[in-house]
Amino acid sequence: MGNRILVIEPEGPDDWYAPLKELGRLDLVVPVDSTGPQETVKLAMDADAVIITSSCGFTAKDIEQLPRLRIIAKCGGKPSNVDIDAATKRGIAVTYVPGANSSTVAEFAVMLILDGLRRFPFISSSISKGLNRNTTDMFGRELRGKTVGIVGYGAIGQEVARRLAGFDCHSLVFDPFYKCSGCEPACVEFAETLDELLPRADVLTLHCTLNDSTRGLLSERALSLMKPNAGIVNTARAQLIDEKAMERAIRSGRISFAALDVFTVEPPGPDHPLLGLENVILTPHLSSWTPEALYREVRGAIDSVAASLRGEAIPGLINPGFEKFRQSR
Repeated sequence: MGNRILVIEPEGPDDWYAPLKELGRLDLVVPVDSTGPQETVKLAMDADAVIITSSCGFTAKDIEQLPRLRIIAKCGGKPSNVDIDAATKRGIAVTYVPGANSSTVAEFAVMLILDGLRRFPFISSSISKGLNRNTTDMFGRELRGKTVGIVGYGAIGQEVARRLAGFDCHSLVFDPFYKCSGCEPACVEFAETLDELLPRADVLTLHCTLNDSTRGLLSERALSLMKPNAGIVNTARAQLIDEKAMERAIRSGRISFAALDVFTVEPPGPDHPLLGLENVILTPHLSSWTPEALYREVRGAIDSVAASLRGEAIPGLINPGFEKFRQSR
């Protein structure tokens, strides 16, 4: 029996995946609704390789039911919904595509920072409301001279800092895992703790991964440390923020604005508590949604699958020590 390669919720046109046909039977599956765990396992039951997006994942229990599976390739960033340890124990490679959408998300984050400071949701609707700058307060704020707090200084955080360097603003970074190289932009300073960063930031932009230490990072207490007119941009993961606490902070005027591209439930429903507020920007998880970025993500996942099925070194491998483990089998 040849290899079966499953792509769940393929991004981009079908012909992007054509190289996989040389490696076995290719199945492209487009779920009608969000794929639940049971449906994901059923789809992958006899698959040798699976390519996924952030819409689905595999728990340890799921992985136990997939004896043929050799690789789970995630398009884009590291998966937060795949049990890496369980996969490693079963000899299943898990990969991602580092850097594929870093510049794309960074551009979007900087755009949201500017939109929030200049109050774009309000001013863009002003003409339809018969308003002009002589009849209402339309003052926004400049990015020049402001301090932008960057939480997480991985590939995306670094790209954000590089782009902000041209705006004559200051970047204050918190990332306990980053080791300074001496090549950072001159506008970048590092804070030793989040508590040190929060009171100084005019805008906070989140670019850290979601794990046990970062879940709920922006708590009620953390939000209380921020400047009264500060703004928050989140293009990373919704669970980094206590959403109820942020809602209270925005409605009370404690936070000046919020720009959110990620949500606990996606897509957010029409009853989302922040929908329609003039100081809130909500976008449907599309900070990386460009054809250029999608192609890089898909191509990277394809390369990982091809290398795995051919027994070659696998690019984008997440599993610690996996290659040595595979060679010993």
